[in-house]
Amino acid sequence: MTRLWLSVAVMSAVTIALRALPLLIRRSVFTRPWMMRLNRTLPLCVMVVLVAHTLAGSGQPLAAFWPKLLAQALALIVVAASYWRWRHALVSVVIGLAALALIGRVMGI
Repeated sequence: MTRLWLSVAVMSAVTIALRALPLLIRRSVFTRPWMMRLNRTLPLCVMVVLVAHTLAGSGQPLAAFWPKLLAQALALIVVAASYWRWRHALVSVVIGLAALALIGRVMGI
């Protein structure tokens, strides 16, 4: 039980440190070319990893998985369109979640 609490404490400390790190870094670091390139490419990389994990971890044959995949693809198109229109990540996330819920309800999944 002690190991469990120690693990939780270490994970909490690492999470808080990672969240606080951008607040502790000097502003000049954010204007460097490598940081600007990272800010442009990282969201796409994260999305690719999430989609690949979803597809690989489904454990279902494609015939059973395609309705859910179709719903997610449609919601992704809605997210991309909303981000292209408003350029606001939080709005796009909220719209995407709502679209996925609505599409899932309509498709019965």
